[in-house]
Amino acid sequence: MEQEVAEAIAALKEQGISFAVDPSGARTDLYVARLPSGEHYEFLAAGILKLKNAGKLTAAGIEELHQKP
Repeated sequence: MEQEVAEAIAALKEQGISFAVDPSGARTDLYVARLPSGEHYEFLAAGILKLKNAGKLTAAGIEELHQKP
């Protein structure tokens, strides 16, 4: 799973999206993504894999994952 997450993050970084692991250091599976627009989103490694499996490794995919119903 770690390799899949790393590959997905690398693909997103190529699009100008930066990532950091949980700034508090409490969780190693929590990531913060900052989009080129300046927006930032927090999600678990499972969320990154969900985007990858859905073919949505893009800024729009990240935003869609965080839309409220």
